[in-house]
Amino acid sequence: MKIIQKSLKLATLIFLVLIIINFFPAFFYKKEINNNTLPSEYVKGVYHIHSLFSDGLGSVEDITTAAGSLGLDFVILTDHGVPNLNCANSTSYKGKVLLIGASEFSLDCGHLAAAGFKIRDYKFPLEPQESINEVNDDDGVTFVAHPFDGRIPWTDWDIKNFTGIEILNSYSCAKKIGFLGIFSFPLEYLVNKDYSLLETVYYPQKNLDKWDMFNRNGRYMGIFALDAHSKLPITKKILLRFPSYYSMFRIFNVYVRTGEKLPKDPFKASNQIIRSIKAGHFFSAIEGLSSANGFDSYFDSTIEGRINMGDISNTYEGKINIILPFDFRTNIILRRDGRIIKRIRNNIKNELKINIGKPGVYRSEIFITDSRYSDLPWIVTNPFFLGKPQVNKISDNRIILEEKQLVRDHSLFHIENNPSSKATLNILTDEKIKEIKYTLKKEDKSENYWVSLALRKKLDFSGFNSISFYSRSEKNMRYWLELRTGEGKNELWYRHSFLSGPKWRKNELEFKKFHCINKKDSDKIIDISNINSLFISINNSIVFNPDISGTLLIKSIKLLKFK
Repeated sequence: MKIIQKSLKLATLIFLVLIIINFFPAFFYKKEINNNTLPSEYVKGVYHIHSLFSDGLGSVEDITTAAGSLGLDFVILTDHGVPNLNCANSTSYKGKVLLIGASEFSLDCGHLAAAGFKIRDYKFPLEPQESINEVNDDDGVTFVAHPFDGRIPWTDWDIKNFTGIEILNSYSCAKKIGFLGIFSFPLEYLVNKDYSLLETVYYPQKNLDKWDMFNRNGRYMGIFALDAHSKLPITKKILLRFPSYYSMFRIFNVYVRTGEKLPKDPFKASNQIIRSIKAGHFFSAIEGLSSANGFDSYFDSTIEGRINMGDISNTYEGKINIILPFDFRTNIILRRDGRIIKRIRNNIKNELKINIGKPGVYRSEIFITDSRYSDLPWIVTNPFFLGKPQVNKISDNRIILEEKQLVRDHSLFHIENNPSSKATLNILTDEKIKEIKYTLKKEDKSENYWVSLALRKKLDFSGFNSISFYSRSEKNMRYWLELRTGEGKNELWYRHSFLSGPKWRKNELEFKKFHCINKKDSDKIIDISNINSLFISINNSIVFNPDISGTLLIKSIKLLKFK
């Protein structure tokens, strides 16, 4: 027993010593001083913030007050939802701070942060590419959120034409602080908030590698995300009610080159910032290391003149200029297509000009030489796409091997709906077009309401890759195509949404992209050899308003096999 007691005392002593070792430097850490003012062509703000509209602990006023006290120009609010209507409708000026209402979509493969979209009668789809396409239609932006988070990672990397990826996410970093960090972090935070938060940040190698990989065949931007909630969950039951928004806003900032002063109209100002972000005219900085005011980088083309970050140049003849008006030493890494092509150590020059001799995707990482955190990328620029005019031109190389009509007997289709909703089915033009007229209505004692075009029949889709059909409706509306497998307690429901509008639209839905809506079986892949029913439906999981009417036309339902 005495041996055990001594061992426990020794372990406790060692544990306390380790905490002190971690905690002691907090008394001495100071960020590097940068007295430069922010250039007039830039605005400075924070991205990926949560409020009381979802799972944050602060109000809009709390958030914008914190931003205003730090002299920030904008806050991009991204509360959870598809979209979060309160958040998406919150765009406004709060004092001198522009609040940009956005959302973080919870999709079937992870989270997607989106801004600059229009509010619809229906919810954004759970399929990532569908959501990306719709936000792009509105000239908005989409970023893959916390792509390698331990709890909610991104799993669908077949996507394309999204805006970019979160290359640093403070919330994801903080969740990896470890057992010792759980105890030392609150003490560090009391003494030095900057130090405590920086201690959770690490060089995001995996995120940067994925970003560079996408840029070898496309055009994608990288951004630092706070993912600020004003709380830190340690376990399901343990919740720390800090760090504050103010302390978080001192850690990561986004510098956006708008080229001019923001308009007084909040919607025009918001659009201006979103357009610049979409173009890649911004860089991210770990503000907790130092302010990045005055930094800039551009490609000076011998033919085209100035090329800003994020832009494409048909030529690679010229120099990359890096502006560093700081009184401290920096280390610079220049990458082409993800690979390091130049290192500059202990730089004291205010401007660097680096000759470029090959086409490629070029970006820079800036480190502060004498900082305690010299291994962290203080500034990460967005790329210059030089001599690559083919960027994001992705062709469809599929070859259709076989097409098969789903069923020939159209009398097998019928309408199903909840008692209060109404629908009729008409077969038009020689039994080729199915017309569904519907009115949705919520039941008094149920949240569920739906209308479906139902086909209850054993179906085997083996050997086929997708289902194809044409649809049309009076206005843009999103619907479900649902497939069910198994029977009784073993029945599983799989869905994929599709968009319909005033013009006939061809929909091709790959079976591998259908998601299982049974929670305990959400990771199961559909068994297309064992389909027991097919539904084309509209319901409460895809629309905001229960009292909605419309007409949907469907024709030419086929199975496709391709390679």
